[in-house]
Parts: sequence; C-alpha cells; structure tokens
Amino acid sequence: MAEHHPTSIQDLANRFAEDGVSFGKMADAKMPFTRPSKSEALAQGFHVRLAAVLLTLVPSQGQWCLVLMKRPEYPGVHSGQISIPGGEVEAEDTDNLSTALREFEEEMGVMVSRDDVIADLTERYIPPSNFAVKPFIAVLDRMPMWKVDSKEVAEVVVVPVADLLPDDALRNTAIKMGKDQNQEIHLPAYRFEDHIIWGATAIMIAEFVAAWKKTFPDPVATALDVR
Repeated sequence: MAEHHPTSIQDLANRFAEDGVSFGKMADAKMPFTRPSKSEALAQGFHVRLAAVLLTLVPSQGQWCLVLMKRPEYPGVHSGQISIPGGEVEAEDTDNLSTALREFEEEMGVMVSRDDVIADLTERYIPPSNFAVKPFIAVLDRMPMWKVDSKEVAEVVVVPVADLLPDDALRNTAIKMGKDQNQEIHLPAYRFEDHIIWGATAIMIAEFVAAWKKTFPDPVATALDVR
C-alpha cells in the first residue's frame, strides 16, 4: 500500500503495478548471461530453497536511499558480500512477504509493516546457494535506529538512489572470489564507497532503477526530493 507515502512513491508503486514484468526484463538485458529460473532449476533436479528479501527506501539528508547490508566473513558462498536484508522461508511464515518482513526485523532490528510495502520484484534463482529469492520493496518515512544482529550484519550500507541512476553506474567490474580471493571474474556491478554490489543484489537493484527511471521525467531530481 502506498497511499500514505509521498506522491512520488505512489507513482512508483503504480508504475510497478502496471509494468513490473518489463523492469525485470530490462535488468536481465544488462547481464552477460541468463540465469535459470526456479522452475528450470527444479526441472534439472536441484534442491531449491526459498527465500525473500526486503529492499527498503528511506530518506536521508533530503534524498531517497536504499538500505543494504554487508554480510560478515564466514565459510560460505556469500561471505562478506553486499546484500539485501532477508533470508530463508520458515515454516511459521504465511507467505513470502512474511519471510521478508520477519528476516528484516531479525537482521536489522526494525519492524516494517505490510502497509509500508509498495511493490515486489522478479523472483531470482541464485545457483551458488540454490536459493530462489523473492524481493519486495518497502518505504519508511524516516531513517530508523538500526539494531542489527552482528552475527548476520557486519555493516549497514545506505546507498543514495541518485548514485545508482547514471547510465554507467552498473558497469563491468573485476570481482575477487575464492577462499583466498585469488580468483577473479568480471561482472556488471555497482560501486558505492569501497563496496562492490554484484550478483543477484545488483540485478534486483537494476530492476528497481529501471522502474525509477521509467516512472519519473527527472529521475535524479526525484531521488533528491523526499517530499
């Protein structure tokens, strides 16, 4: 629901409702390869796990920002990466949105209401972890006090939307991988400060950016105005 949000956010929600599928395709077109869908992974015999994430818009210093997080270092495929808060579906969850809201509160220490959720994005299958992830977009009217779970969150990363809008914001980037960071691949990624935002997180953000650009005649001006 977007009725209690600023007009710009209501316009964004309406655009997602009208043209949401097209934005996912625009994001896919920016990637060098096509990821398999959840159904394709299941057909190939993979044990697909279900998850949901919450990409949250917040005002900060007069502009709209997206809230991301840095994962702690751990022995796993997403160690140290920039991600969107969220996690695996649990038996107690009534739907994917319940998962996203619960996980956001557990990781970030902030409760988000269903009424704050304005749209959803394309479900994405992530081969390295076998997760099929359903993203949602929420909007908060002020920057909250984060009370993060330090086991899950090493750092809260607040990225201005305006920084993601230039045509070259998503660009081919060398990414270090492997246990000793001795492997290198080149993939489209966003950079913010000393962070590299890549993989499924970058695709989800690219989908959001496509919607933002198609919604507003002046995307940058709108990003810099939270009224």
